[in-house]
Amino acid sequence: MRAPPTLLTTCILTLAACGCDAGSTGPDAEDRPLAADFPEVYRAGGSDAPDWAQFTRRGPVSFDGSGNLYVLDPFASQVVVIDPEGQLAGTIGQAGEGPGEFRFPYHLAVWRDGRLAVSDIARGTIHVFGPGGDFDRSVGAGTLPELIRPDPSADALYAQGSSGGGDEIDDYSIGRIDLSGDDVVSDLVLRAWRAPREDPPGEVSADDFLDSSGNVSAARMLMMGGALEGVFFEPTLRWDILPDGRVAYADSSAYAIKIVTPGGPEAEVLLRPIPPAAVTGGLRSAAIEREIDRYTELLEDQGGMPDEFREGIEERGFYPEVAVIRELKSTWQGGLWIRRPGEEPWDDEGPIDVFGPNRQYLGTLAAGTATMPDASGPDGLVAYWEVDERDVPTIVVKRLTEELR
Repeated sequence: MRAPPTLLTTCILTLAACGCDAGSTGPDAEDRPLAADFPEVYRAGGSDAPDWAQFTRRGPVSFDGSGNLYVLDPFASQVVVIDPEGQLAGTIGQAGEGPGEFRFPYHLAVWRDGRLAVSDIARGTIHVFGPGGDFDRSVGAGTLPELIRPDPSADALYAQGSSGGGDEIDDYSIGRIDLSGDDVVSDLVLRAWRAPREDPPGEVSADDFLDSSGNVSAARMLMMGGALEGVFFEPTLRWDILPDGRVAYADSSAYAIKIVTPGGPEAEVLLRPIPPAAVTGGLRSAAIEREIDRYTELLEDQGGMPDEFREGIEERGFYPEVAVIRELKSTWQGGLWIRRPGEEPWDDEGPIDVFGPNRQYLGTLAAGTATMPDASGPDGLVAYWEVDERDVPTIVVKRLTEELR
């Protein structure tokens, strides 16, 4: 496999492509501490919760402009709406095959006026509901996207991972899905950078999922489904939609967040001089061991891990650096929260950098003091999922201080 670009090459290409000298910002490398003291507004869920708050799992959540929180519960096949005081405001949808009913709802997008869209992967459709939860229409979507966000100014969604036609929008691309018709019309609006690979995945047939006895093999399904194709530490596309409709995204290992009008050139780039960590021999060994342990546990009830699966993990390629940016989210007012890795590359409790709506660096929430919110709302509202010792979920709503919004 050809070695991916070095950090220097990546930075040069990124900055050249983005026109960074005109619209970039580059705060100092030293973190400016921020306090993570967010008062709790309410919580819903847990073992002693009323029936409406007995959530089956941690599903997608989103606020509308009135501060109502929408909670998609996939296994209950409904959206629970919680008012700003933490009380039940209503439910939307139910299990079934009829209009506005769900077989397996998966993604949720909520507009500020209270409209919402729910993707149903079992039906291959996107259900659209008006303000107040009245069913509007269902739009045939074909292959559903991996991640959706509402277009703030139109009856459309921004989506990663699917074009509806399945031909040009992949995991490193964002398309705009027009919901105004009976079927999805999707246009590519952003194609992110991806580390080049010499050998693209080959064709997969049904026979590839069978073991030597002709039975369906869970291990072979994982192998043929791409479980062994990934490159360790390869940068992914991390993105969100700002309130003005622009896209903020990162696609390399460098600390560079590009802000672009969909379909147009980059308007600005946020930078911090924090270099990616090099992938050492010890880190390679730890990553391989961790992956083998993960799949050993996953395949324990399926006859164990085949030797070829283990060999596939051991032969996977490595990107030479660990990306500085792990996760990126927009606040309600257009600020950005940027999560970096913790002490280990797979540590999800790393520090969070906070940029204001004017793109100024406000400071950093230290590792372990705060997590990325699952949703941001008006007046500083943020929602988080928590689970107890029995994995029973609770949604917790807090309020950010003025400077962090």
